[in-house]
Amino acid sequence: MEIQVNTREAAAAHGISIRTAQRWAQTGKLPATKVAGRWVITLTADLDGYKPQAIEKARDLIEQGGILPTSRPGLYTAVSSDGSTTYLVHTSGCTCPAGQRGRYACYHRAAVALMTATPARRVA
Repeated sequence: MEIQVNTREAAAAHGISIRTAQRWAQTGKLPATKVAGRWVITLTADLDGYKPQAIEKARDLIEQGGILPTSRPGLYTAVSSDGSTTYLVHTSGCTCPAGQRGRYACYHRAAVALMTATPARRVA
């Protein structure tokens, strides 16, 4: 699924500054177009099956810095919505209660899918 993000979301997902995300968009390192003077970046993420609310919560979690990569590749820590607990998240599972119920119930996994999204290919 292709998803469009702004430079702030792209910066948070890639662990870079907003200015670097803007430069990457300008130089073509990220597939982007300018809309009303702002960069819109298109990414391909495995978000099929997630509800729109889960995707929006995942985007908020990334932007607020509530999910971070660990030293182990593909493993992330995420903060609970009330900020009292942290969970381990991987593309294959999450230790949160929703993650234990199933893949599409957990917005932490949606956040990992966004953070590991690949730039969409441009059609020439």
